[in-house]
Amino acid sequence: MPGSELRSASSKGSHGGSRPLSAREREVLGLLAEGMSGAAIAERLVLSPETVRTHVRNAMDKLGASTRSQAVALALEQGHIGDSAGVTAEPVVAKKPRPRPTDRSLAGDLGELTAGLVTLADIDSAAAYVADESGMVLRLEGEAGSPGHTPESASEVVLGENGIGRVALERRTQLVTAPAGPDAASGPVLATPLVGSGRLVGVLCVGVRPSRPVSRREMLLLEAFAHRVGEVLAADAPPTAQLQRALQRFRASWTGALAA
Repeated sequence: MPGSELRSASSKGSHGGSRPLSAREREVLGLLAEGMSGAAIAERLVLSPETVRTHVRNAMDKLGASTRSQAVALALEQGHIGDSAGVTAEPVVAKKPRPRPTDRSLAGDLGELTAGLVTLADIDSAAAYVADESGMVLRLEGEAGSPGHTPESASEVVLGENGIGRVALERRTQLVTAPAGPDAASGPVLATPLVGSGRLVGVLCVGVRPSRPVSRREMLLLEAFAHRVGEVLAADAPPTAQLQRALQRFRASWTGALAA
């Protein structure tokens, strides 16, 4: 599975004495995450295309990535790029889970997030589930797109129950199937866990068109996006602006992946 490969590569990049990314390597990966091509990055940074390729290769080697998209995903996951880049990591200490209120404000933020996802090519629907304080129940807090195209169309899912519950329990991205209904045919749904501050925050589901397979690159991009969303939801700060920024970057990356 791509998720396990990403975790394996992440472990390789985090251990084993690898060198830290340089400022230029982080800058190049950050522009790749925004959907820019190598030629566009070279023009933006006033570098030769070969120099940009060298920076990308060096970053891939340091992160233990085999592709550019995997390097971007790992850099986002490890905080080398994105909103958390440049922040000195604090020692990991045991913390009590921060309860995230499932109020109208959060539902509105996730409603806007899912509505933004369905504007992307080849994405027919999206749904965002948020874990309650116990972490044992997931509640549907945002949904957009084709009616009935979320797995079981359930407003609440118990951890380990059905496709969404299994994704949450196992904490790995999986393809599950949405049931056929009067308004929508069954089709593949890519579900990925939202994890922040080391705990399960929820599950993000994206319904893709059944006429095309989901590529490994798209799964990696969705996992990186879900990781960022999970970190935003787990933080104390209001999530609206950060979620919109994450969606904007994901939109550029997704569009670039389809055009590649």
